[in-house]
Amino acid sequence: MRAKKVFLTMAVVFTMVAIFAVSAHAGVWYTCTVEKAGSGWRDHVYIRLSDTGGSFTNVCFVAPDGRKKEMLAVALTAMTTGKSVLVNLSGTAGGSVILEMYLCK
Repeated sequence: MRAKKVFLTMAVVFTMVAIFAVSAHAGVWYTCTVEKAGSGWRDHVYIRLSDTGGSFTNVCFVAPDGRKKEMLAVALTAMTTGKSVLVNLSGTAGGSVILEMYLCK
């Protein structure tokens, strides 16, 4: 009986840790205006964004290598159509990685 209680306690603790880890990595989403976008040094794609909420202005972010063409296409589309983008960032400092990017309505 004691082994069952220990196992149940461990399962609850691991579940709580897993929930906390997922929520900690959820990231913060920002609605942004794309200021500039293009390829640069060492074939990286850089996208300069400004948060419409005012958290940051004209900050240069990096698209991950595995999705750089797709993110560049979204950024250029946003610039062409005048739409905003919804982004999930690894941080708000220059050089941070854009984890996800979506074109807003």
